[in-house]
Amino acid sequence: MEYASNESSTGVVLGPPALGRRLRFKEQHAAKGCFDGAWWPRSREPVTEFSALAAALVDRFGRVDRIGFNPGAWDLAPARLAHGPALVRLAAFYGLQQHTVVVIGPRIHHLTLLVIPPEASPAAAERALCSAIDPDSTDAAHVILAASGALEAA
Repeated sequence: MEYASNESSTGVVLGPPALGRRLRFKEQHAAKGCFDGAWWPRSREPVTEFSALAAALVDRFGRVDRIGFNPGAWDLAPARLAHGPALVRLAAFYGLQQHTVVVIGPRIHHLTLLVIPPEASPAAAERALCSAIDPDSTDAAHVILAASGALEAA
């Protein structure tokens, strides 16, 4: 799956060209809060979705070594994921917030993303994406998702 990237006034945006923008980041000068960005996967299938996420992050951040996730929010995941010549370790942590993934790599110290439920309507997902990357946003996942309406279909 290819992702196009461009800069916007509301943060860096990465997303599939034909299907809208599904991965966004706060600008560097923004308050960190709980999240560095937000991601709206198309499904709960970890091989497909984590592969697409790793591919989208490579251009901006370099190689992805590990993706941490709450297994209660995803279908069954393998321990490793082939990504080009490298392997990405998938680490399941029940203690991680359900709507959160953490990405680590050689140039990625600790990237925390809000995960919008795949079932969310496009309008609710857009509100959640924008709220999560707002420079002043410091809200927790459940607050952002509830306020955006993204939890209603989940």
